[in-house]
Parts: sequence; structure tokens; C-alpha cells
Amino acid sequence: MSLRVQMDERYLRVEHVTTDLQRARGGTLTNRHRHPVYHFMYVTEGEGSFLVNDRITKAEPGLLYIIQPGDWHQFHGDPERPLHNAECTFLLRDEADNAVRADFFDWLERRRGVRVPAALREQPIAVPARLRPFLLEGFARLLDPEHRFSTPERKSLLVADLMLRAEEVVWRLIAADAMPGRPGSAEEIDALKRHLSARIAEPVRLEELAELVHWTPNYLCRVFKAHTGLSPLSYLRRLRMTEAEKLLLYTDHPVAAIAGMLGYDDPSYFARLFRMHSGRAPGAYRRG
Repeated sequence: MSLRVQMDERYLRVEHVTTDLQRARGGTLTNRHRHPVYHFMYVTEGEGSFLVNDRITKAEPGLLYIIQPGDWHQFHGDPERPLHNAECTFLLRDEADNAVRADFFDWLERRRGVRVPAALREQPIAVPARLRPFLLEGFARLLDPEHRFSTPERKSLLVADLMLRAEEVVWRLIAADAMPGRPGSAEEIDALKRHLSARIAEPVRLEELAELVHWTPNYLCRVFKAHTGLSPLSYLRRLRMTEAEKLLLYTDHPVAAIAGMLGYDDPSYFARLFRMHSGRAPGAYRRG
């Protein structure tokens, strides 16, 4: 079964086209054109200028360009300081196998429950230095020679991982703007996320989480939702449902056993939650 992401109320198949590490690019690199693919382009060295629709921006290290289907684009590299960049190109297809123009930033808004400012939608994304290794790891996995002959399903999973990494970068930028003067909050939220991941199958109380970071439960809920778009317990439920997807797809465990592995004593309750999450019952999801 090919990996799908939920966008625009549809489940869309991720299709990898190509991922490259392009070096020493100078002069006019492409004519102005558009097509039904996504380009995620991250500049690692050098300089240039990128035209996306009607906007020309200076390309320089640390910038991530998210070029969406139908966007006009053209690239130039500085001959004296040629460009080096990582680029992943992929498609999203619907059930009829048509290429789909689904907006990445609209997807992020629905997942996180926040508005993406125009400055992030319309300009290249300046990736903070602390997040650059995290983003580059996503490209590196696709570039790993070990995956050269991977199945399309495996490559679609790696593309989805890169999409989620880009989403996390944009979200961190939004959260940083929304919560000025709160140094340490991001680190504490990360600690809470790790704790929830480690306790994915165990009962978790808000009071327990609040003690972990020395906050009140109310303040914890407010800050956690500002960073993730979800309450702590909703975030835990999403972790469980994401793990359930993998267990349904890649193991033969019965649905009742999967429910128990994820902390649900009642398989019927687990099935209701999973249907709310994925739009399909566990058995139907497993059958594809």
C-alpha cells in the first residue's frame, strides 16, 4: 500500500520523483516554467536569485524554498559564488491517479490549528541554525545510496518525513513569533513530547506532566497548545493513532492486540478513535 497524506479532506498518495544534491550552479539554471510537482529546495552554499511567481528573492545559505504545483519559477546562480542546494521533487496524487495541487501551508494550518503568516507563505523560509541539521537529515535520508533501489512505498515514506520536517520548521518559526520573551519554552515542550512518546501506552495525567516541567496544569495546556496546536492529551492520542497506522500496515497483530499495545483496554473505543483519526475503521485501513 502506498503512503497517503490527508490534505484538502482527501487522502493523497505521495510519489517521489527525484532528490538531488546540486553543486556549483552558476548562471541561468532554468527557464521560467511551472508544472504539477512540489520542489523543496534548501540552499547550503553560494548565492543566486530565485523567481517564484512574481517574486524575486536572493538565494543564500539557510533558505528553504517550498515551490508548489502550478507556481511559476526560474533559478539563477551567481557565477562567482555558485549555488549548492539540496532539492526534492515529488507529486501528490488522488484516488484517480491525478496530480493534485494541494497547498502545503493550508495543510499545515489545519494540522496545527494556526494561521501561517503571508511572510512565510510568500518568501523563502529562513531556517534557524539550530534546525538546519534536523531539516538536512530529511534530505540526507532520501540521498542515502542505500535507498537508491528502494521501493516506491519506501521513498514515499521518506518524502513524507521531509514534509513533516519542513512543517516543523515553519511551525517553530510561527511559535517563536507568537511567544516572545519565553526562553526555554521550546525546550520544555520538547521534553514533554519525548515523555509522551516514551509513555505512549501508559496512562498519563496532566498533573504528572506539569510536575515534569514545574508548570501549573492550566499553563501547561496553554503553552503546549500554542506550540503544537493540540492539548497534551490530544497530542498523545495522535501519537497513538500514528503508531496504530504503522502497526496495522506493517504487522499481523489483531486489532484488539494493537489496541492493548497502545493503552486501550476497550478495542471498540480504540476503533472509534482510529476512525475519527483516519476516516476509516482499523480493518479497512489495513486492507488499503
